[in-house]
Amino acid sequence: MRKAHAGTHLDGRKVLRSSIREFLCSEAMAALGIPTTLAPSLVTSDLYVSRDPLNSGRRCSVVLRLAPSFIRFGLSEIFPGRDDFSGLRGPSAGRYDIRTQLLHHGIETFHPCIQKTHSNRKDRNLAFFSQVMMLTAKLVAQWQCVGFSHGVLNTDNMSILDLTLDYGPFGFMDRFDPDLVCNTSDKRGRYSNQAQPSVCRWSLYFMEMLSVGAALDEFMPAYEAFYLSIMRKKLGLVKKKELEDSKLISDSIAPHAQTVRLVPCTREPA
Repeated sequence: MRKAHAGTHLDGRKVLRSSIREFLCSEAMAALGIPTTLAPSLVTSDLYVSRDPLNSGRRCSVVLRLAPSFIRFGLSEIFPGRDDFSGLRGPSAGRYDIRTQLLHHGIETFHPCIQKTHSNRKDRNLAFFSQVMMLTAKLVAQWQCVGFSHGVLNTDNMSILDLTLDYGPFGFMDRFDPDLVCNTSDKRGRYSNQAQPSVCRWSLYFMEMLSVGAALDEFMPAYEAFYLSIMRKKLGLVKKKELEDSKLISDSIAPHAQTVRLVPCTREPA
């Protein structure tokens, strides 16, 4: 996926402006209580690259990003054999020994309660996937409740620790717009704001390959429950839950289509 900050050059270099946005957004997300990687330092370079035909060049920079782990859903895609559609195969196709080690490390290190509770390996793997699925449902619900849109929700930018990864193209809504797309290369709106929950579910399908046979049926109901719970608190509906709350929340959002938010969604290339 071509990212906005890379322009047409695809050189992998990041310029200072987009790096500052990345630092500020990760700090903002952390302050909002939304799980995220952090950027403890930002270092500039003497190298300049062109990103705008009207600008002679922009200074490059390097962002140091921290997280307890950067294990991503996409790691599951290195194990399958040849795909019937693309004809491609994973670089570690058939290496189930590596898959087992990866699962064991993820569970033992980050979900020790699952390790202790389930002695059967299949049950343990299913419990691990269920936990990751629930954490992902909660994370995307938190995004939706603050108007955040992730620009590239592929499997490589989804964390088993429910962290917000990769602040390349991203944005907060200027005004309520479910069709908002914050990735200039996303012409079809795959990562539009309203599509974010379903795309997260799609990414979980590949994570499911690690856990062998886990079900995704619970994801959307879990997401909707998390979303409803957060929005109830936003509207002060904390004493009693009513069946009509969901419609009330939807009706309260619709008139705000022209309400400008404080943090803009920057669509221009960095």
